Amino acid sequence: MRFKLVFKIFLAFFLTSLAVIALMAGVMRHLGMRNFQAFVNRAEMERLAEVDSRLKEAYRERGGWGFIQDDPGALPLILRPGRQGTGPHGPMGMHRGRGSSGPEGCPPFPNTQGPRFEGRITLFDEHRQPLAGMASSTQDHILREIAVDGKTVGWLGLRQRRDLSSPLEEGFLRQQTQAFLITGLLALTLSALVSFLLSRHLLRPIDALTRGADALAARRFDTRIRVDTRDELGQLAGDFNRMARTLERSEQLRRQWISDISHELRTPLAILQAEIEAVQDGVMDGASTLASVREEILRLGSIVNDLHELSLADSGSLTVSREPVDALATLREALGTFSPRFSRAGIAVEEDGGSGAGLTVMGDRGRLFQVYSNILENALRYTDTGGVLRARAYPEGAHARIRFEDSKPGVPDEALGKIFDRLYRVDGSRSRRHGGTGLGLAICKSLVEAMGGEIRAYHSLLGGLGIEIVLPLAGKV
Repeated sequence: MRFKLVFKIFLAFFLTSLAVIALMAGVMRHLGMRNFQAFVNRAEMERLAEVDSRLKEAYRERGGWGFIQDDPGALPLILRPGRQGTGPHGPMGMHRGRGSSGPEGCPPFPNTQGPRFEGRITLFDEHRQPLAGMASSTQDHILREIAVDGKTVGWLGLRQRRDLSSPLEEGFLRQQTQAFLITGLLALTLSALVSFLLSRHLLRPIDALTRGADALAARRFDTRIRVDTRDELGQLAGDFNRMARTLERSEQLRRQWISDISHELRTPLAILQAEIEAVQDGVMDGASTLASVREEILRLGSIVNDLHELSLADSGSLTVSREPVDALATLREALGTFSPRFSRAGIAVEEDGGSGAGLTVMGDRGRLFQVYSNILENALRYTDTGGVLRARAYPEGAHARIRFEDSKPGVPDEALGKIFDRLYRVDGSRSRRHGGTGLGLAICKSLVEAMGGEIRAYHSLLGGLGIEIVLPLAGKV
């Protein structure tokens, strides 16, 4: 049989509370019984205060306890209430009867103070040795000191009671037991209520998480959980919401990715199909269309290569070495490669290498050249004729900063955070008509991060787009 978690938590709280209440009730009853017995014994001893006074008076008149040792019946006469004065007929002037002596010279007491004191009183000397009574030692006795003129001359002992038998005492204990029982039942009822409410409160976020997980499994990525607490469960609900937003964003990118890839592949394939059909129909000469076919095939190959690079980056299989590389020399090499194309496009190239000294970073020379090439290709395609491209590399602290800034057209603010997304293009002048796949900057981001660096986009002071690469300097990491 499977129990729900709410029942398990409730049962755990309830049984724990039940055990604590039962333990407290048992301890309270045990201690209450002991304390009440001790109270009764002390109260009975206090009732013997008059006997203590009589014993002191008799000790003074007789000059010691010899009269009690010689006459075992003397102590019961002293204990008996209503004695008046002293006289010649025994201690304190009262005649005692014969035949009352007990064994070993310690006679049993008559019922002089009622049934509760019968056989429980013993007189001890100053060394706590028995003079009269049933006890042979002070064990289990409450002792009351008998002092005459500041000197201890004896002890009055009362054996403690181990059971409470009077109707008044039994009634008191019965009332206490009933009070313990009622209190325990009320506490148990309150504990059950609190356990139920607490288990429901604790499991409410878990139930919401369960429903949310089921919704995510059904691909409803817009699912969110309401966070009402700031404890660990609230933090878990917040983490769930962040995960759901990430999955929703990933699903959106996946759909956009499929749509964009299909579009990118469909365009050159459609061109190839149209040109081949034109050749087959005799509309175009086969030799004249080879250049166009070759261009579209190269375009398809470029897309496939870029997709392969990104798939390697996603799987963590992208090969990037970390070794000292002269970032400035590599930049100048890339600029030299693209210089003829920039000249034909009417775009001026300005390179600022600072003092001209090398700028050694930790990275991969081939991958760094690829990053530079992709950025330069992007600037070449989207910068207006007559514009400017400015490249600059310089050290700053433990890092090297490489900046590319081009002139108009620029990009809107909302595009800066998306420009490194795959297949993302800015609408308007920076569009597909320039022939880009929308994967170049995404590859740059993957390569720079694989080399331990960062890359960001910003608005160029020249009116176009600025891209900054930050790489760790060799010897600084």
